Amino acid sequence: MPRLFAVALNLAPDFFLKRASRAPIWPVTIAHYPPQESKPEGDHSRIQPHWDRTLFSLITTSDVGDEDSEGGLQILVDSATGEGVDGRAQVEGRDVEWQQVVRPKNGFVVNVGEMMSRWSNGRMKHVVHRVPNPVPGRDQVGRISLMAFILPDYDATVECIHCHEDGSEPLYEKTWVGEMMNWGSKLPIYNQTKPGFLGSWG
Repeated sequence: MPRLFAVALNLAPDFFLKRASRAPIWPVTIAHYPPQESKPEGDHSRIQPHWDRTLFSLITTSDVGDEDSEGGLQILVDSATGEGVDGRAQVEGRDVEWQQVVRPKNGFVVNVGEMMSRWSNGRMKHVVHRVPNPVPGRDQVGRISLMAFILPDYDATVECIHCHEDGSEPLYEKTWVGEMMNWGSKLPIYNQTKPGFLGSWG
């Protein structure tokens, strides 16, 4: 998969692999969403709206609850264009809506993370996504998700790849993997949340 992303961005096939050659971070998470007989109190979802800070992630789920129970993965899209809404985009005044993600049977969903978006200068978007609650009482089995998050080496530099070549302005400041993974920390040096961004969600 890293080779496919590199080729799509007109890079050497091993571009991302070279940056994950010593100690890459690849956490795997299993999430269990039990059946819901009644709607939770307040504004609670199975997973609140957020985006991933990773290079990319792979997600697969049990077949139950993917689409028909309304309790599956959803992405935020622009209502006019259908394009996914980038995690750092301003949404005030925009017409946006949640769209259900249809996972191919026995397949995976690939989520682009913010690191990939930064390297590609926004060409590949880290789209905001969530997992809402199902219709109460309809899902009798529940939902299990398996998520693999792919990251480069902790000290790998993250910056616009082609900006130096084509003269384009970078959308993001230069950073590194470890710094990105600590944004949102309670330590003041890592608190990067900015008012007006969707970053306040996740």
